[in-house]
Amino acid sequence: MAANKRRKRGQKVPKIRDFDRVTALYERLSKDDEQQGESNSILNQKRFLEDFVRKSGMTNIKHFTDDGYTGRNFNRPGFQAMLAEAEAGKIGTIIVKDMSRFGRNYLEVGFYTEILFPKKQIRFIAINNSVDSDKPQDNDFTPFLNIMNEWYAKDTSNKIKSIFLSRMSDGKRCSGSIPYGYNRLPEDKQTLVVDPVASQVVKHIFELAAEGLTPPAIARQLTEEKVLIPSAYTLQYHPEQCNRKAEYGCTSWNANTVREILSRQEYLGHTVLRKTIGTNFKTDERRFATDEERLLFEDTHEPIVDGELWEQAHRRLKHATRRIKEGTHQEECLLPGLAYCADCGSKMSYQTNYYKSGEPYHSFRCSSYGNRTVNCTIHHNSDKVLYQLVLRSIQRLSSHIIADERGFAEELKSKWEAQANGKPQKQKDELQTINRRLNELDRLIGSLYENFISGLLPEKQYKSLMKKYSTEQDSLESQVSEIQEKLEQTKASSAHIGRFIRLIKKYKQPAELTKEMACELIDKIVVHEAIGKKPNRQQQVDIYYNFIGQFDLPLSEKEIAEARQKAEQEAAEKAKRKKNRQRESNVAHQAKAKAERWAANDGHKYPKRICEQCGKEFYPNSTGQRFCNTDCTKAHQQAEKEKKRFAEKGEHTFRQKVCKICGKPFWPSNGQEVLCSEECKTINRNQRQLAYYYRKQSGQKAGEAI
Repeated sequence: MAANKRRKRGQKVPKIRDFDRVTALYERLSKDDEQQGESNSILNQKRFLEDFVRKSGMTNIKHFTDDGYTGRNFNRPGFQAMLAEAEAGKIGTIIVKDMSRFGRNYLEVGFYTEILFPKKQIRFIAINNSVDSDKPQDNDFTPFLNIMNEWYAKDTSNKIKSIFLSRMSDGKRCSGSIPYGYNRLPEDKQTLVVDPVASQVVKHIFELAAEGLTPPAIARQLTEEKVLIPSAYTLQYHPEQCNRKAEYGCTSWNANTVREILSRQEYLGHTVLRKTIGTNFKTDERRFATDEERLLFEDTHEPIVDGELWEQAHRRLKHATRRIKEGTHQEECLLPGLAYCADCGSKMSYQTNYYKSGEPYHSFRCSSYGNRTVNCTIHHNSDKVLYQLVLRSIQRLSSHIIADERGFAEELKSKWEAQANGKPQKQKDELQTINRRLNELDRLIGSLYENFISGLLPEKQYKSLMKKYSTEQDSLESQVSEIQEKLEQTKASSAHIGRFIRLIKKYKQPAELTKEMACELIDKIVVHEAIGKKPNRQQQVDIYYNFIGQFDLPLSEKEIAEARQKAEQEAAEKAKRKKNRQRESNVAHQAKAKAERWAANDGHKYPKRICEQCGKEFYPNSTGQRFCNTDCTKAHQQAEKEKKRFAEKGEHTFRQKVCKICGKPFWPSNGQEVLCSEECKTINRNQRQLAYYYRKQSGQKAGEAI
């Protein structure tokens, strides 16, 4: 700012003199370089650079050092400090042992040595590579050195990745961190053992999630219970395993920590490796691995939670709802995330709207319809109706199971067998057929490639057939995955009946529907579009229970009659209320509109208009009145007649006629003229004479002309 002011006043800005500029000596050592011996150590680099400076007669030296930093990344503290002084013009010369010490990123090294340093008039020297910016004729090979240094870094990175992937493929851990709740054996760092204290906290978190608490709520409860956070616990009881910054004795939990604990499959006794993958060897950025890239090894150590608790916790988390901002009216949804649209498959959104009276009402509707993401219908359903339907289904199913538990199990098994109808065997046969076709496709593709290489098959046909076979392969492989998944579901279905019976026994004849009950018992509710209007409105709703799927008990005739009668009564009452509200609203609206209209028109029924004939303002007696009086009306009618006549005749006196000889239209000069020209008149005269001649020859009287 001061320099800018001095420039405006014409004063010179003081510059750093050349003999005051620093000779920067830069040293760098990465962890990989440490393994190469002492030649590249920081101390040896300093001695080497100082000897060179002393022999060259340079003075005013300053060291900039980065110990343990990779050359692929230029975000190093020592380098950034040197760069800041270079930008400020305080450095005259930068000296490094060789180009690899400066960096291993070809593009960034080139930017500094070829653009920034010459711009700042900084001399750059790499001793072992004989690079000196004051001798440009000797620097032609410098870009190739930078490329080789970058290639070396990339090659090293790929080798390290391959080693780590090989170890992880064998189930060996390559990371020093271990999940909270476990410890490592001193003599075997690959084996995890349960921590008796931390494991109880982990189990407590899963139990709270299974009860329906959200991660933020669990974090608040753990904070209130003064439970040490994972990093603080490790720092206090296992400091040798603490590899991150932690505050001693901290008990302030956050929701992200809880979510991470709930998502870790290690607590089931599994080992999960390769969770993240590096995107570029030049940066530290990483991405989350896909399910195919992630490595999972089951039952490798003692679990902390069992599979049933894990499933229950994640099922409740799936249907957890966000907190509503305080001060807004929002009734808690008892079926969070359970209702789905039958047509597009998207979740039903829970809506809160208000009547004109201010009374709120709640309903479900298709979220795709509301967001306009898919061309779907509303699938509207009142929350009270859906709650009552679900509660009634649970009550009837609970009574049925309590009355005959064994009969229910047999009935469900019979139903599944009837639905399968030999499908498992058919699926196995279909799987074998698909596998045979896949093997055949592999053989065909191999033969196709050999024919193409040998020149027996043109490239166009090769590409066409290859595309066809590849498409068929992809389709068959997706079918294989679907069939295998269905076969696995068939095997596991029998074991689920007992689990569902244990669950529903907790709710014997419930009087009202609760959120916990719905989340434990129900997997999903599929809502179809309604048909017809009330009182004849019908809407299909399918309820799928956890572990057993859809199970509908047939309604008795009495229940059907009662439900229909109740629906008709409710529809009639609602229609009556709506009709009364509409009538009252119409009367009030009409009265208000009439009063506003008369007030705006100075006591007249209709607003002031301008006469279309004379241009004067007047108040009309009807909406269609256009003229202020009868004289203007008659004058307008006469003008319209003249306009119409002029449109027909133009400037001619008589209407246009068609010539009887040539058939062409023409404008006559009098009312008797019927021929358009002298030529037509001559033709007409000749025709008359000829006709007269023929009549005379036949002894007839001559008639009149045409």
